[in-house]
Amino acid sequence: MGSNEGALFLSSRGSNPLKADWQTHVLVSSGYLELGMLDDAALALEEITPEDKTRIEVLGARVGIYMAAKKWEMAAVVASHLVKVEPQNAGWWINLAYSVRRAENVEKAEAILLRAQAICPKDPRIAFNLACYACVSGRIAEARGRLEKAIKLNKDIRQFALDDEDLRPLWDWISALE
Repeated sequence: MGSNEGALFLSSRGSNPLKADWQTHVLVSSGYLELGMLDDAALALEEITPEDKTRIEVLGARVGIYMAAKKWEMAAVVASHLVKVEPQNAGWWINLAYSVRRAENVEKAEAILLRAQAICPKDPRIAFNLACYACVSGRIAEARGRLEKAIKLNKDIRQFALDDEDLRPLWDWISALE
């Protein structure tokens, strides 16, 4: 557990003269998460009133904590709920697929993203992740096609691809792209 005495309004170690709203708790939790202080990040969310704990933003922060803690099954459960509540948000689909990949396997994760692609066809992150899954599954030609689509949607994806270990078999090909 880390300590941040400056976050007095979140401290449960004494009187609490300031009452923070759920947005403040999510923001503080995000700060702790960025610092790798997962317990403190989780505690910040616990300070949120019960009626606000089911807000999309709060659940999204919780998914981030679970993923950072490598609690893949828990992350998948919450991300699955978020996908049902807000299916047009590609980020929830990606979090769900990544968690399922780690908790179960690439095939199930890929199936999730194929459903997501039907809902969010212009999201380059989905095409990128599908390229990764195709590549780690040995389907190199398919991976290239999916990666080309992602790069057409967002040229910055090319640089991400050069840094992603899943796409290592394609690095020479990616480097040659203009």
